[in-house]
Amino acid sequence: MAAAGGNPAYRSAGRSRGAAPRRQARLPARPSIPDPPLGLAGSLRRFGDTGGGVRIGIIKSNFFPSGGGSERYTHGLVTQLQARHHAVHVLAARWDETAAAAGVTLQRVPALRWPAFARVLSFALNSRRALPTAGCDLILSIERTLRQDISRAGGGCHREWLRQRQRYRPGGARALAGLNPLHRALLWIEKRTFSPANTRVIIANSHRGKEEIIRHYGFPAERIRVIHNGTDNARFRPPPAPPARPQTVLLLAGSGFERKGLEFALRALARLPQTVRLEVAGKGRTAPYQRLAARLGVADRLRFLGSANRMEDVYAGADILVHPAIYEPFSNACLEAMACGLPVVSSRVNGAAEIIRPGLNGSVVEDPADSAALAAAITPFLDPAARARAGAAARQTAEALPMSLNVEKTLAVIEELRANPLPPASPP
Repeated sequence: MAAAGGNPAYRSAGRSRGAAPRRQARLPARPSIPDPPLGLAGSLRRFGDTGGGVRIGIIKSNFFPSGGGSERYTHGLVTQLQARHHAVHVLAARWDETAAAAGVTLQRVPALRWPAFARVLSFALNSRRALPTAGCDLILSIERTLRQDISRAGGGCHREWLRQRQRYRPGGARALAGLNPLHRALLWIEKRTFSPANTRVIIANSHRGKEEIIRHYGFPAERIRVIHNGTDNARFRPPPAPPARPQTVLLLAGSGFERKGLEFALRALARLPQTVRLEVAGKGRTAPYQRLAARLGVADRLRFLGSANRMEDVYAGADILVHPAIYEPFSNACLEAMACGLPVVSSRVNGAAEIIRPGLNGSVVEDPADSAALAAAITPFLDPAARARAGAAARQTAEALPMSLNVEKTLAVIEELRANPLPPASPP
């Protein structure tokens, strides 16, 4: 975590407002004019001790290699970058023992734990202040943050998520959502993340995500690269011999049950044969959905698994992944499930729908709330032979999207910035 060297652009990245002189000496005041252009300016420093690699700073608030989809993606990215002899410097608020043993440089970014809006605001502000001390050649953020060379918009566009959410919430709830300080904080940060004054290039994980960022924030289209998620096909793979089960197991994987469409999955379950059950992996409030399941008469066909560190075992215990999300930039769970040989049934608003071939490796429904359409999309895969064919096709889809390909494309963006520095741009 040496402060020496690093990208000069980041030495002026912080803003000092009424700070003590000692603090001003460490973090030079941001000028009243816009920040100078971000980036490498064609002068990446090379590190002999890393085999000629680049020192890449990665911003991720929670760095837990065995956590959710975003955390698993980040760990895979870090691992692949290290394998290519790049030095990785992770700026995070929290990490676990697995991360500490991964051979990366970890730098603590202070962040409040509660309330939620203060947590995201404090992390965004403090990660910007930490940039001058990171000593990195390039900053890649996997969070909504205020200053970076590359922003990987894995979480999509929060403004679009709120727009989609309004379609399924009563009017009173919509009004309250607009007053929620967490949403207001995220929108404030997002506006600055998706500004060409603060970000040189955005990596969207779907073409849908690219369109949303352009539509809501006017970010230049030529500065957005679409790179689909990748997965560890050695870790996530079909079991050697799929066990025979008396029931067909649907799996919904991911935290944030409202966003993942658990309500719609339950309503579809009620339309399916009694031999079909639903398992749910992830964190969230279970009581409302247990009550809904009881009203629908499917309570005995629903099981909550909680958070799982070994998702490959969860996929091995399922037959079909159902993901009727009301908003999803690109579900890692969908790609991981495909790698494990599961057909995937999802909604059009999931960026992963771009890799689903209806009738071949899964199905796509236009409206996740249409329980009849969702049940109909699931029904063909209840046949074991059809499910096996779709599962094999799903595995082929995942094999074409390994994590190594995602990293190669990400590194191509880095080299593109090095070879052809982008000119400064004014925010829209």
